[in-house]
Amino acid sequence: MMLGWIFFFACLALAYIFWNRQQQARLLALHAVRRHCQQEDVQLLDDTLMLDTLRIRRVPSLQLIKGEGRSQAGGWRLVRTYRFEFSSTGDERYQGVLTLIGRRVVKLELQAHRIH
Repeated sequence: MMLGWIFFFACLALAYIFWNRQQQARLLALHAVRRHCQQEDVQLLDDTLMLDTLRIRRVPSLQLIKGEGRSQAGGWRLVRTYRFEFSSTGDERYQGVLTLIGRRVVKLELQAHRIH
């Protein structure tokens, strides 16, 4: 009976840790998207990201999107893909995609859009 409670609380703790890491990754992604939208002079619509995919994948090695010269050893990593919407003119909505591997931004793309 006691072992069941220990297992229950261990599962609860793991679920909380997973949720907390998800929130941290989402905030990291949102910060990167806001900064990129500001650099590209476009407006992030609704100020939100939508988690599109979440999977575990084996990656050989990781490099940063801006190429800071560092890389991270490969292995099994959590890959998150977020979608967001932005506007360049205020009239139309365009799609953007951000991919995180672990806590590294590896891809940030904006759909082709009009420049005002």
